[in-house]
Amino acid sequence: MVKFFLAILLICLQGNSFGSNQLPDFTVHADSRKNTVLIQWQNKSDDIKMYILQHSLDNTLWQDMALQAINQNTEIRSFYFVDKKATTGFNYYRLKCMLFNGLTEFTQSKMVNMAGSLNNWILYPVPVKDWLTIDYRGNEPIKGVVHIILQQSSGRIITRLRSASCYTHILIPVNNLGKGIYDIRIIVQGIIVWDQRVIK
Repeated sequence: MVKFFLAILLICLQGNSFGSNQLPDFTVHADSRKNTVLIQWQNKSDDIKMYILQHSLDNTLWQDMALQAINQNTEIRSFYFVDKKATTGFNYYRLKCMLFNGLTEFTQSKMVNMAGSLNNWILYPVPVKDWLTIDYRGNEPIKGVVHIILQQSSGRIITRLRSASCYTHILIPVNNLGKGIYDIRIIVQGIIVWDQRVIK
């Protein structure tokens, strides 16, 4: 009986040998002024035959947005899609990866908070060089201390900042950071009001 379960485990491990390390690390950039979201990724594996970009409002129920077939005869490795119908509030995105061996893999989801007219945060420039600027352009006053978390895409927190609610223009020095992808999270009264990925 033990040998049977070991054999089943070995088959499952072999069937999943593709591994999540071959999945693309995609980026999501929100532009609240244009009410669009730019999704970009690079194909890192010859085992993927198709990408399906999916969208969700709750990180549970997903809908297909776009399909990108992979032509193995081309050297194109970079892809992008602009979501022109992002809704106010949280928008989640992920890639559904269809493999040549018949399996399906999913990337981790990424979230952006598309601010409405009363809760409008703008981060710029992207890509960032020495200073990252955060502007609050909403009509309502900020109700509470602004907590800002800067972390690597892996989740390791690099910087935590606090700013009084009266400040609507915040500068964050990033000249000491190496090139890469970072996440900026803004929290007010325990609620994440902005979560965006930036490139340096």
